Amino acid sequence: MEDKVLQEFFAVTMTSVYRVGAIKNEHRQPTVEKIALRGGSVIGIGSQLTGGSVVGITKLGILLYQQDYDPFSGRKRLQRPEEVNTTYWGGMTSSIVALFLDRDEALACFNELADCICLTNCDPQWQEKTEAVLMAIGNGHPVFIISADPKLAISYQK
Repeated sequence: MEDKVLQEFFAVTMTSVYRVGAIKNEHRQPTVEKIALRGGSVIGIGSQLTGGSVVGITKLGILLYQQDYDPFSGRKRLQRPEEVNTTYWGGMTSSIVALFLDRDEALACFNELADCICLTNCDPQWQEKTEAVLMAIGNGHPVFIISADPKLAISYQK
């Protein structure tokens, strides 16, 4: 039986929730769409990030980037976000609090944030949900690329 490739997940930041989708639009860009917002932002609800064909997943945020080849060998391969010169990074969210497979759970988490002043980047409160998303993405996803750099990777290890 063939494994099903994850097509969508939800990223919660301190100020927003994003729907992140693997299916590319007419501009060959995956979807990173803001679906909830607390306070003001340059990027409003319904707006989408642009500037890349690959979604990088880091604790600093979800980002789009363009480069998909190894500049040293010239061979085509998907690079992890930390391997790509920041010049090739497109739109980016703010720091990640948690990742979810379910939209309603992501919105519930976001609503809890309104009353909490003690949250952290990659908050351990939602570790299980975040790790479930990372496991569903895995290492061979064609669009979602998880950072492996200890400075950028979503990690709960001490």
